[in-house]
Parts: sequence; C-alpha cells; structure tokens
Amino acid sequence: MIPLLLAPPSGRPARVLGDGSEALPALRDLLRTGWPVVLHAPPGRGMLAALAGVQTAAHAPSQPSLRQASLVLITSACPPEWREAARRDLEGTGVPFWDEGDPAGSTLRFPVWFPGDSLSMAAWGPIQISQAWERGLAEELARHAEALYAGFLRLSSELRELLFATDSEDAFRRRVIDQVARPEILALLLKGEYEKAKMTALKIVGSTTRELD
Repeated sequence: MIPLLLAPPSGRPARVLGDGSEALPALRDLLRTGWPVVLHAPPGRGMLAALAGVQTAAHAPSQPSLRQASLVLITSACPPEWREAARRDLEGTGVPFWDEGDPAGSTLRFPVWFPGDSLSMAAWGPIQISQAWERGLAEELARHAEALYAGFLRLSSELRELLFATDSEDAFRRRVIDQVARPEILALLLKGEYEKAKMTALKIVGSTTRELD
C-alpha cells in the first residue's frame, strides 16, 4: 500500500519519541513540506528539539494522540518504557511507524518527501489497516488526484497552443511538455495557483526549447 498525501494532514501531526539524531533528515524534510511535528523527549538538549517548527513535550504521548498521529518515529533515544507503551498503543491501528530498535517490525519502510510546498509521499509495508482509516485516506487521495489531473491537463493544453501551434512534431512536443511534470509545478496546481504554475512552466519550457534548438 503506497498512500500519496498531497497536503500536510490537518490536526494529525507526526510524533517523534526520543531525541535521536537518526531522525534528523526525515524531520527536516517533514518541516520543509509544512508537516506538523511533535517531539516527545525527556528534558535536556538535543538536535531534534533545536529544529525550528518542532513542538516539544517532556512526556510520553497519550494513547489517543498516538492513534491520531499521521506517522510515528521511535528513535534510539526513546526511553524503554515509552517505547514499549507506544508499540502496544499502535498495535492494530494502521498508523505507520518506524522503530529504530526494531526495523523488521516497523511498518514505515522508506519515507520519501518531495521538497515542494504541499506534495509529500510516505510508503510503508503491508499491515492490518482499519477500514475507516483506509477509506478516509483513499477518498482524500481521489479528491486531490482529480484536481491535480484536471489542472495539469489544462496547463499542458495551453502550453501546446502557446508554444507549439505551428510545430508538427508530436515527439518533440511530448519531450518538452514532459519537462513541466515537476514537484514545484504540481504543488502550485494543488494549491489552486494556476496562473503562477503556468508562468513557472513557461519559463521552464522556454529554457528547454532554447537548449534543444
């Protein structure tokens, strides 16, 4: 199962247990996409707590907060009793998680984050997922995908008319249009900023045509 989350989840932050430095790259990318992050760690200095945009809590997360999380990262610095309680609370919920102490038992396999404003992706292995959680995610994906597809089709059509009206080489058209399928343009389309996406695409295509001439 590979859900595609096209915008940071509202009210469902990622929760990080322990101030382990191995989670630093993932947190930086989450914050860059505007993903809400809550760090649960005992008091003390650490690399993760110093990141701008991270909310901090000096206590373990409650069971309801874990079950409502968008994803959970359990780092090597997580207190053992917090880790054991979190694993019990997450069991059977369908919330994707990574446990540094038990990679084989983790459900989050490889988080991949696009650096666009609102385009993020997380992939994890097969697990038992509640029907309501899976259905809600599928409906959200369908709504975003429909809007994205419609916007990209419109953009492609206008670019063809503006730049390639007299060009009869379909292969050349496709080659140039492919250049605009980029995260920064898709992110603008997802946010409804069509004219800004169009101007960005025109700059990319104009540069491409000069290079191909």
